[in-house]
Amino acid sequence: MLKPQVKNLYNHRCPTPPLATQGNKSFISNNGNPTSFLSHNTLALPVKRQTHFASRRHTGNSTGRIKAIARESTTASTVKTISLKAVITVNVTVGGFLSNILTKGLDDLTDLLGKSLLMELVAAETDPATGLLKDTIKDYAHRTGKKADDVTYLAEFEVPEDFGTIGAIKIENEHHKEVFVESVVIEGSAIGPITVQCESWVQSKFNNPEGRVFYVDKVACLPSETPSGLKNFREKELATLRGEGAPDGPRKKEDRIYDYDVYNDLGDPDKDPELARCVLGTEKNPYPRRCKTGRPPTKSDPLSESRSSDVYVPRDEAFSEIKNLTFNAKTVFSVLKAVIPSVETSMIDQDLGFPYFTAIDSLFNEGVNLPTIESKVFLGNVLPRLLKSISDAQNNVLLFETPEMIDRDKFGWMKDAEFGRQTLAGLNPLSITLVKEWPLKSKLDPKEYGPPESAITKEIVEREIRGYCTLEEAIENKKLYILDYHDLFLPYVHKVREQKMRTTLYGSRTLLYLTPTGTLRPLAIELVRPPKDDKPQWKRVFTPCWDATGMWLWKLAKLHVLAHDSGYHQLVSHWLRTHCCTEPYIIATNRQLSKMHPIHNLLHPHFRYTMEINALAREALINCAGVIEGGFSPGKYSIEMSSAVYGAQWRFDHEALPADLIARGLAVEDPDSPHGLKLSIEDYPYANDGLILWDIIKDWVTNYVNHYYPEENLVKSDQELQAWWTEIRTMGHADKKDEPWWPVLNTPNDLIGILTTIIWVASGHHAAVNFGQYDYAGYVPNRATIARVKMPCEDPTDDEWETFKRRPEDELLSTLPSQVQATKIMAVLDVLSNHSPDEEYIGATKETPFEAVPEIKAAYEMFAGRLKELEGIIDGRNADENLKNRNGAGVVPYNLLKPYSDPGVTGQGIPNSISI
Repeated sequence: MLKPQVKNLYNHRCPTPPLATQGNKSFISNNGNPTSFLSHNTLALPVKRQTHFASRRHTGNSTGRIKAIARESTTASTVKTISLKAVITVNVTVGGFLSNILTKGLDDLTDLLGKSLLMELVAAETDPATGLLKDTIKDYAHRTGKKADDVTYLAEFEVPEDFGTIGAIKIENEHHKEVFVESVVIEGSAIGPITVQCESWVQSKFNNPEGRVFYVDKVACLPSETPSGLKNFREKELATLRGEGAPDGPRKKEDRIYDYDVYNDLGDPDKDPELARCVLGTEKNPYPRRCKTGRPPTKSDPLSESRSSDVYVPRDEAFSEIKNLTFNAKTVFSVLKAVIPSVETSMIDQDLGFPYFTAIDSLFNEGVNLPTIESKVFLGNVLPRLLKSISDAQNNVLLFETPEMIDRDKFGWMKDAEFGRQTLAGLNPLSITLVKEWPLKSKLDPKEYGPPESAITKEIVEREIRGYCTLEEAIENKKLYILDYHDLFLPYVHKVREQKMRTTLYGSRTLLYLTPTGTLRPLAIELVRPPKDDKPQWKRVFTPCWDATGMWLWKLAKLHVLAHDSGYHQLVSHWLRTHCCTEPYIIATNRQLSKMHPIHNLLHPHFRYTMEINALAREALINCAGVIEGGFSPGKYSIEMSSAVYGAQWRFDHEALPADLIARGLAVEDPDSPHGLKLSIEDYPYANDGLILWDIIKDWVTNYVNHYYPEENLVKSDQELQAWWTEIRTMGHADKKDEPWWPVLNTPNDLIGILTTIIWVASGHHAAVNFGQYDYAGYVPNRATIARVKMPCEDPTDDEWETFKRRPEDELLSTLPSQVQATKIMAVLDVLSNHSPDEEYIGATKETPFEAVPEIKAAYEMFAGRLKELEGIIDGRNADENLKNRNGAGVVPYNLLKPYSDPGVTGQGIPNSISI
């Protein structure tokens, strides 16, 4: 662990290297106060005091010269100056700078005249005599070249020696279109080129005459350490990002405003009353907050926000116009906007199921012929796995790759052993809990939902355990586990069944037994329908059987449970606990932590693309009649059900992996065990690999935090940090603001725990539940997202029962999703499981602020090295034949927490952020 370092104010965070000078150019001074800006840390950049200037003969590379400078305070004076050059790199974007034919001519003329970008140097410190901001040093940058997707500009400055350190630069965009400024390199320093990593948009001066300010890189500082010349910038920038003084109304594309709103934009009641959806983020339906768009309310419901084809996200969150940067966003958008509508039009009967199992197999070897799709060339580039051109070039074929699980074992989906294994090493390893009490009993109101006692009796359990032990011994020895979707789903059963969509639902309990080999064996499944009108509560227990009818009922009961688990996985383990709950962290970080703040720099890489992906989800995935509602059992109640889980189960403190395992009974604290925890199931791949990753992240965060907060009181006195944590609790998760379990933030250790949890959720947790989606759920029978018909034994007529007995396979096929539902879900899962070529994996790339501070650089390199070691540890575990849950005939190795991956659907790789 790094030792805390105590240093003085501004200089304690940064050395003050001298500048060497080169070139010469007159400069323009400015008395105006700088306004709106975006910062990326601060480097104190002192001007090197030159001597013997008067005696030197000027050359092209002179180190300095005497020059007359016009100053407000004097008519003329003699000042020593040094020469600096700044190279500005601008990305050529799609839809932005250099792309619009109407403005390109004007902007080319601006370039030709040498007035492309007006750049100013900003002093870090105020004038010691007056206490006022020093005049900035200005120059118009002129275009110098174009290479690949970059355009470069050059600005030259003569800086007076009494200017002091350079703390920031200001850029005013003279073009008619916004530009994406990648970086600014200041040359002329004795320590070599100094880079300002801007990576942000600068709007045209015709839209934003104030320009943008970027802090010089290299150093982060706490609010109390802000250089005097930059304090005003720091405060104004945060006010701008909070939208203070901004007019009400729809946010514009160029806005950089972060604000909170409830989820009231998922429905579309103006289009159809059936498309109305309840507001999420209320006392009745608690939910995290999302980014405010400012769109007007619908005409038919003033509490609902109207929908539009574009969902606003702050400008710096929406990088979709930069070439080659958002492969993932483009693929998701392409599937949702082009491929899925084409699938729907290619199939006449939307409810038609698969007539036989070979029809499912045909999706992988024949594909689905699609009608002509617009932008076919573009789609072919971004969807090479999915879209294959056919010979007449008039149509495309939607052809799916064979999922790895089915490629390894075509019949694995039918096996109880695989069912049990996937609860620990599959797509949703976060639902299994330890059985601690018996009998199993519902907490729901028995007057409304019927008798609370489970139909799974002691006799049933001991019969299935087959003499290994008694029920009491199984509970005492931590051998009995459960997937419990009873109380969560039961209130929705009748609502779901009354929808127009063909679907059904039960409350369910699935009991599993931990065998001596460390694997889980399913013992019993209970399905429950609550009473309604003249029908009493219906419940039945299914067990593995040795007779034909019982075996088929067991298969069908597993299919219903898998649909429940798939829904919980997608709506809770994936969407709610990662995407949805992370958005408030991003909003609060940008509103309350300056980009000079070291914690902003630490968190920034873990928030890449998340708000853009979430906006796309609200537009076409989780919205009314979207992919989720159309393909998952709860239908239009899907997101409402995730709200019920949020209200009943979500706790920030339990989002930490160790706390989650303890809460589910899968671990207990044990200082003598690795990671300080003793697992109740030793071969639990998600927990085994995840705890190593958790420790690696925590150690990195510990080193980072202890460097910037060497004294305990610095955390409590950090106004930005305290405002950030307060806002996350009281605004971002406002419906949970009064919960007693929120961690306090008084010490560095408190901060370490909070930050480790946020980073874990955005990286490891999300990777574990996202990148295996296609490999496990790409073959529909293994993880059907919907069960369309009830169990054949639930109140059957004589004809229905005989039909089932005559052809039980037809009953199973009828329960599976329709062909349209399956094809759409498979296409979405394929792109959601895909790593883009520009993916940023955890520990793979040092951020500029990390690179600049030796102690942080060393800590990051240790962090990266341990992540590479984790790859080898996971490979070794997967090769261990004693670990039955990750090694065996036809078993998919558990690679979901391996940090790195090639592009594509690989079933491994941990991105820094929730970027897909």
